[in-house]
Amino acid sequence: MTLWQQFLSVEIEFHSFGAQHLGALTVFALCMLATVWCIRNFDERQNLLFSRRLSIFLVITVIIFSAIKIYFNRFNLLIDLPISLCNLFAILAPLLFWHPNQRRLEVIYFLVMAGTIQAMLTPDLYVGFPSNEFFKYWIVHGGLVVLVIHNIFAFQMYPRLKGILITFGWLNVYSLGLYGLNLLMGANYLYLMNKPGNASILDLLGPWPLYILVGELLAMVFFALFYLPFIYVNKTDQSAKA
Repeated sequence: MTLWQQFLSVEIEFHSFGAQHLGALTVFALCMLATVWCIRNFDERQNLLFSRRLSIFLVITVIIFSAIKIYFNRFNLLIDLPISLCNLFAILAPLLFWHPNQRRLEVIYFLVMAGTIQAMLTPDLYVGFPSNEFFKYWIVHGGLVVLVIHNIFAFQMYPRLKGILITFGWLNVYSLGLYGLNLLMGANYLYLMNKPGNASILDLLGPWPLYILVGELLAMVFFALFYLPFIYVNKTDQSAKA
């Protein structure tokens, strides 16, 4: 099988915490280290260029890999529309990150950290390296985390406590609209209709619809946990400005 055939293959298996998974997480960790270096060594203009270029790269990734699936008649409206949170943020990345905005960024931060990190630790991915689905999954998820962390610290736009409630409100509005779309299409975006096939944290939360209600409580817990580091950061920043 040629490399191109492997890239287009849907038969290469992916196993959570196997070599492919650990390799992807290692690359992500290296990207995070490079991002920290950029934050500390770039000036504001350079950091803005970094953010804009990465946001363009994410949307191009979604477009190209979706176009490949469409060309080979493998695009499935029930699972491939860019309306799950990660893909939606990726396709809208230039609009969301072109001009850094603290209120917008904190909502994206809580959603990305609570959802995308979990998606990276327990991937809902069935096709392994070097398939196009594999590359798209890790570029989008890892790229979003890098982009959000970079924006927060490069431009010192730290999440606020009230941002947790704002984010929770937006999450429920989004989920309600997505639930209606799922009913209309017979889809399962955001896993509102069924749990993912691969093992995930949802398996511990009971049957439908209980896992959705418990998931909302857990979302608030995760939002709070990811806010904790900024209690210290915000106090330090306020002291520095005083």
